[in-house]
Amino acid sequence: MKNSICKNCNNQFCGSYCSNCGQRVIANKRLKFKDIVNDFVDNAFNIHKGLFYTFWNLIIKPGIVGRAFVSGQRKRFTNPVRYLIIAVAIQAFMDYWFLNPELTEQPDFISFPFLSENVNNSMANWNHILATQYSLIHNLSMILIYPAAFLVLFKKLKYNFTELLTVNFYYFSTGLILTLFAITVFYGITGNNIPVPVIILVTMSYVIWSNMSFFNNEKFLKRLLKVLTAMLFFILFRVFFMVYILSVLFPINQ
Repeated sequence: MKNSICKNCNNQFCGSYCSNCGQRVIANKRLKFKDIVNDFVDNAFNIHKGLFYTFWNLIIKPGIVGRAFVSGQRKRFTNPVRYLIIAVAIQAFMDYWFLNPELTEQPDFISFPFLSENVNNSMANWNHILATQYSLIHNLSMILIYPAAFLVLFKKLKYNFTELLTVNFYYFSTGLILTLFAITVFYGITGNNIPVPVIILVTMSYVIWSNMSFFNNEKFLKRLLKVLTAMLFFILFRVFFMVYILSVLFPINQ
C-alpha cells in the first residue's frame, strides 16, 4: 500500500485514515456527491462503527454490552449519546410523518381518593399534556430516574451515576426502538393501532430484561426485587409526584 499525504495536515501516512488527524484517505480525491452522502450517513448514524451490531447485541445480551462499555471496551459499540439521539430522531420522524397515537395516548388517569376532585382533574390534564406535548420530559425522567434508583439499590456494586446513566442511554433507546418497531409491525399486519397496554408491556419487559442482565452479580430474586423497586419509583415519580407538583403550582381544570 502506497503512502499518501494528508491534505488536511500534510502528514505522510499509509492506510485508509491519516495517523495524525484521522481524515480519510478518500478526501485526497476529487469530491463526489456519493462521498457527501456517505459522510453524512456515517456521521449521523455511525453505520461504520457498529450501529446495527450495537442494537442487535442490546437485544440479545444487553448486560454484556453495558458492562463492556463501562469497563472500557467501547471501540465496537456506537457511542451511547449518539445512539440515544438516533432513537429519539426515529421517534420524531415517525411522530411527524405517521402520527402514532400509541406513543402519546394514555390510559385513564388514576383518581387518588385522598385528593380533591379539582386536584385529580388537574393531574389528569397535566398527565395528558406531558404525554402529548412534552414527551421529552417523560423521556428525560425515565433516563435520569432509573440510574439514580439503581445507584442506591445496587450500591454494593460500586457503579457511579455516570456509568449507570450511560448504560441507561443504551437501554432506554433500545426500548424505544423496539416500541416503534412493535407499533409499525402491528399496524402493518392488522391495520389497527396497537393497544397501549401492549406498548407498556413491551417497554417494561425490556427494562426488566436489560437491567436484570446488567446487574448479574446478585442473586436472581434479589436482583428482580431491586429492578422492580426502581420501576415502581419511576412510576410513582412520573404518575404522581411530577403531575401533582405541576397541578398544585399550575392547576388546569376543564
